[in-house]
Amino acid sequence: MDWRIDSAKHARGEILTFKKYTRWSDSWDHDHCEACWKKFMESGEGNSLTEGYATQDGYRWICPKCFSELKEIMGWTTAEDMG
Repeated sequence: MDWRIDSAKHARGEILTFKKYTRWSDSWDHDHCEACWKKFMESGEGNSLTEGYATQDGYRWICPKCFSELKEIMGWTTAEDMG
């Protein structure tokens, strides 16, 4: 089994929106992909991602690679899919 599935268990079944990364609060400067832990930063510093798939509240992030590879097994849909 892919280790990323267990790592992303808190995001199972989420409706996600592809967007530019914005940090959750002013008290931190980055987040990580819920599945593979790739770093997201607004600055793109250090090879971090600057956009990806976010939960509706913007708290959890999924990188494009993990979204593509795990979408079906994790039951992820996009806001765009919902029409």
